Amino acid sequence: MKALLVLAAAIILTGCVRSVDHPIYPTCAWIEEDDRSLDLAKFSNRRHLRFDAETAEDLSIRWADQRFHLLPEWGPRQNECMETLFQGVAKQHGVNVATVRQYSRKRDVVVDAAVVLSFGVVYAVAAYILAGRIRRRFPPDEHGFWVMTVAMAIGLGLVGVMLGGLWSIVVEEFRIGSGHLSYRMDLIPVRQHWAVMWVCWFMVFMLAGLVRFRTTQPPVVYTQGPRL
Repeated sequence: MKALLVLAAAIILTGCVRSVDHPIYPTCAWIEEDDRSLDLAKFSNRRHLRFDAETAEDLSIRWADQRFHLLPEWGPRQNECMETLFQGVAKQHGVNVATVRQYSRKRDVVVDAAVVLSFGVVYAVAAYILAGRIRRRFPPDEHGFWVMTVAMAIGLGLVGVMLGGLWSIVVEEFRIGSGHLSYRMDLIPVRQHWAVMWVCWFMVFMLAGLVRFRTTQPPVVYTQGPRL
């Protein structure tokens, strides 16, 4: 499990972009030393454009937070700044503004999969341990084990959704180098598809219960025989 978590961390780190390295200009100007045209047929160029688009959106959010935090003007002014930055990225790399806007919504599938998998491993281990403890509390001829397992699967599935969402937010903040996620928090797949994630965590716990039911010895119940 440690090796898998290390691998997931390595995948996440390789997908990082430090948005904080880009200064926030009052005019929302996009400044970048790399002014080459991007050939989007190449993976490296697509990755570069996605990073720039993400960074531009993050800069617009931080720019708006600095000037219009909790004010009604926040939304319109953030959109204006973001469009200006998108235009700067498009001009810098010789692509359409619509393409930049599209790439700002593209997710890194590998990183998202690593986030889900790393949390899933921890959740599966916890489910296996808890299912074993439940198994040891019920004799083999009682149905209480499955009643308790289903109840725990429902409850811990919800806990898994919340903790998995928190883990994904922490990784997302580290990945883009910014704590200003704002509305982008709701675009994280784990949070966006929380119902699917609950079903997954429910099934993982039920599978752990099935494995424990077949492999873990139930408690021995001693009955007192008749006195002679």
